[in-house]
Amino acid sequence: MSASQEKKARERAEREEKRLQQEKADRRAMTLYTVVGAVVVLAAIVMMVWSSGGIQRGMTAVEAGGEKFNAGDLQYYFSGAYNRQRDSYGMFPFNTTVSLKDQVYDQETGQSWHDYLVDQAVHSLAADTALAKRAASEGYTLSEAAQRELDEYTTQLKNSRLVNGDQFIRANYGPYMSFDQLLGLVQREITASDYAEAQADKIDHPKADYDAYYSEHSNELDTLTFSLFAFQARANATDADGNPVQLTPEATAAALEESKAEQSALVQELLDKLSGGADPSALEEEYGDDLISTIQSRSAMGSTVSQYTYGDWLLDAARRPGDAELIESDTGSACYYYVVLFEGRELDKTPTANIRHILVGAERDSGADQPTQAQYDAAYQEAQDLLDEWKAGQATEDSFAALATEHSADTGSAQNGGLMESVSATAGYVQTFTDWALDPSRRPGDTGIVQNTGSSTKGWHIMYYVGENDPIWEQVAAAQLRNQDLENLDAQALEGMSVSTGTGVKFLTTP
Repeated sequence: MSASQEKKARERAEREEKRLQQEKADRRAMTLYTVVGAVVVLAAIVMMVWSSGGIQRGMTAVEAGGEKFNAGDLQYYFSGAYNRQRDSYGMFPFNTTVSLKDQVYDQETGQSWHDYLVDQAVHSLAADTALAKRAASEGYTLSEAAQRELDEYTTQLKNSRLVNGDQFIRANYGPYMSFDQLLGLVQREITASDYAEAQADKIDHPKADYDAYYSEHSNELDTLTFSLFAFQARANATDADGNPVQLTPEATAAALEESKAEQSALVQELLDKLSGGADPSALEEEYGDDLISTIQSRSAMGSTVSQYTYGDWLLDAARRPGDAELIESDTGSACYYYVVLFEGRELDKTPTANIRHILVGAERDSGADQPTQAQYDAAYQEAQDLLDEWKAGQATEDSFAALATEHSADTGSAQNGGLMESVSATAGYVQTFTDWALDPSRRPGDTGIVQNTGSSTKGWHIMYYVGENDPIWEQVAAAQLRNQDLENLDAQALEGMSVSTGTGVKFLTTP
């Protein structure tokens, strides 16, 4: 082979080697791209599933009695626990602008509000599961009221879904709750509650249980009678003509101390007179211009009294009729002085009353505090006409209820046929209303008309006496004993049930 031929052969061999190497490189690249593409596709799929909540829904948040529940299930009960705190306290007992995980519920253990509410939610979920299973095993059928509640909720939720889709569900129970899931949870909860109530109805507490409850809670159940005079010391931030003025911090402090000195002298003077046996009514008239409020011989249950600054003093077992005391409350910007006269304490066994009523409001001139006599008279005639109409008809409790629903100006009770249950001397109704309802001569079916000059809607009440009810203290005791019964039923249902939490807990939507 000539030199030129050898050179060409070498060039061909080099070209072939490069081609083979390029093919290998191309195949490696294709393999890599395929793998990378598959990973990207898989990641995209995972992200789509994650965004849809599919993965989270499949993760166990709670396992109770061998049954698994996801974050949506737990969210339902967490929301319930959260809202109960709101309803119980009238306002949230925690800061809604700070994460619950960063707020301490129990100072001793350091448990956060988040963990406390999660514990409550887990307990409720497990208890409802256990009770619903027990109800099913016994062939329990929902009561008419419970079935109606379930049907009404189902209808409302379906109607809401037609208008707003699942916005209501997501807003209240987070992104992992479905429509069917929510209905199932509601049905479970209603079934468990209705079953437990039915079991509690079978428990008849003897008198000894009530006596035992009273001995432990007498401070809450006893009725206290007392009079009170309230004074206030506050820095005067007005000039001689009564116009507001700006005071320096030093001037404000000096003005407050001056007011305290003045009020303290008055308060001590009144206290000395009261302790010496002076008539509270006479003292109210004598010091009326200086008082910010006064109470004459008020009767209130201990559970109500305990909420006030002077509550502890009134509830002290050492109190005797005629005791008088001064209690101060300094808020920094003002100081309040309460002169309290203790008049008596007893377990009030007076029966309460159930009544129905129709409030006929009297017209009132613009800006007037009270209707004129002519306006009261016109309202009375309207009330009498309604009562005559009722008497001319069936004259039954049901027909009275129907009339109340149609005509009563008390919109709250009108929805319930004018029914007012457990009327007592401490319930806060206007005096004429209370006196008529609690008259010892009252008999079921009695009617009457009483004037109302004390509430926002003034006029006349057409009264219908339904009958006696238990004394307030017995009603309170009965409610608490029943709560204990329901708690015991929960505990019994949970006996032997294994309950645990899983990773799905972290998907709870919490503040």
